[in-house]
Amino acid sequence: MQIFGVFAPERERLLSYFKQFKQGKGGLIVYLALIGLVLGGICFACIFLLGHGHTINTSSQVPWGLQISTYVYFALVSGGCIFTNFIGNMFFHEKYKPLASRVIFMGLITAIAGFASLASELGHVERMYMFMISPNPTSPMFWMSVWYTADITILLVEYINIQQNRHSKAMLYASFIIPIITYCSLGSLFGAVGTMPYYYSSLLPIYFLFSGFLSGNALCAIIAAFESKKSGNAKLIKPFMRMQKIALASVFVLTFCRIIIGLSSNLSGYEVFRETFFQNVIFGIGGALVAPFMILMYRRTVGALILSSLLVLGTQFMARLDLVVEGFRVPVFRVYDMPERISYFPSVFEFLVVVASVSIVVLVYVVCEKTGLFEIAGKETHQHERH
Repeated sequence: MQIFGVFAPERERLLSYFKQFKQGKGGLIVYLALIGLVLGGICFACIFLLGHGHTINTSSQVPWGLQISTYVYFALVSGGCIFTNFIGNMFFHEKYKPLASRVIFMGLITAIAGFASLASELGHVERMYMFMISPNPTSPMFWMSVWYTADITILLVEYINIQQNRHSKAMLYASFIIPIITYCSLGSLFGAVGTMPYYYSSLLPIYFLFSGFLSGNALCAIIAAFESKKSGNAKLIKPFMRMQKIALASVFVLTFCRIIIGLSSNLSGYEVFRETFFQNVIFGIGGALVAPFMILMYRRTVGALILSSLLVLGTQFMARLDLVVEGFRVPVFRVYDMPERISYFPSVFEFLVVVASVSIVVLVYVVCEKTGLFEIAGKETHQHERH
C-alpha cells in the first residue's frame, strides 16, 4: 500500500496488529512506551496550563535545563543517524543497504522527539512561525531554526527516495551537508556565548558534530544488532562497529582538548573545568568513551555492540545535560546575595518530558517494525531491481 508515493503497511497487517494490541499481545515495550507518552502528555498539559514557574526548576540563574539538554541530545542523535547513512552508503553500500530505511526513519523520529522537548521549554510554541516573517540573520538561533527545518525536510525526501529505490548522489550529499550546517549552527548557539566561558569555544560546533555521529551511530548499531540476530547475517553489524570505533576515538580527542583548554585558563568562569576535572576524566572519558571502545576491541559480537551502544547512549545523554547546566554553575553577575556556585536539579515534570521524548521514538519505531513497514519497503525495492 502507498500513501502519496510512500510505502505503508498493508491494511490487513495493521488490523491484525491492532487486534493483538487490544488482546494484550502488542509487546511489553509498546505498552510501556504508550504509558510514557500518556504521562508525558499530562506533563506537557501541566507545563502549558500552570506555567513554567510552577512546574520547571529553571530560573533566571539557570535558564536552560533538562528540556534543552534533551532537545540537544535528540537533535544530535538525529544528525548522527544522517552521518551514519552517508558513510554507510559511501563506504559499506552492500552491507548497509538493508538497514538504510530504518536509519533514516530513526533520524526523522529522533528529530521530532527533540522538537517535542524543545516545544515544552518554549513559552509560545504557536509563535514559532515568526522566525520566517520576522527574520534576524545576526542571531544563531534564527539560523538554527532555518537549518533545522531544512534538515527535517531533506530527511523526509531522502526517506521517500530510499523507499522508492531512487538513488541520487546529489540528494545523498545534500542530506549530509545540510545536517553539518544545522548542527554547527546548534553548536555555535552555545559556542558564541562569550559571557559563558564553559560554552565559549570555536571547538564546540565540531564537538557537536562528532558527538552527534557517536550517539546516532550507537542507536543505529542497536537496530543493526537486533536485525543481524534476527536474520542470522553477521555482516550487518560490521559497518556500525567500525563507525562506532572511529566516532569514539574522535570524541575522545575533542573532549580531551576541551578539558585541557579549560584547565589552562585562569579567567573567571573557567573554574568549572577544574572543579569537574575528576568527574570529566572518570565518567566523561573513562566510562563514556574508553569503556565502550575497549568492549568493541576485545568482544566483536552482537551482545558487545549492544552493550557498548547502550553505554554510549546513556553517557552521552548525561554529557549533554552536563554541557548545558554546568555553563551556569559560576554566576556571571556577582551581587552581595548571589551564591558562589549555582546548583540545579530537574523537577518531576522535566523528567517526564524526557520520558515522553523517549516514548515517541520507541513507540513509533516498534509499531512500524511490528506492522512490517520496513519489510514492505525492502520487498518493493527488490521488485524494482528485478524489473
